[in-house]
Amino acid sequence: MTINVEKRKHNRFEFQKPVRVFPVLPSKSGNIYEVQTESFEVQARDISEGGLRLQSQQELNPQFLVKLNFEISKDQPVEVFGKIMWSQERHHGIRFMLVDQEMRKGIKSLARKKA
Repeated sequence: MTINVEKRKHNRFEFQKPVRVFPVLPSKSGNIYEVQTESFEVQARDISEGGLRLQSQQELNPQFLVKLNFEISKDQPVEVFGKIMWSQERHHGIRFMLVDQEMRKGIKSLARKKA
């Protein structure tokens, strides 16, 4: 018998918006990380206070860091760093590294609108 244990701390809900992804890679020295200037756009599928799920044609390597730019609402742009936690069949789970109070409020207001 298999018991499925939910690991998420935050509830997720639908969030269908474009997200601009900037890879963050170690510098040549390996001592610091650098945000790459080349980016690509993917589609968000759901979001929570802890992260979001992306759908992409591109392979995203788990454990890589990324900088994400997207809008929670029309006039609320977000720039947040995240870590790719898993990747499976063109879907990728991103854990936010730091979430400021404004972003948290925006996500909570989206949750209220979906309820």
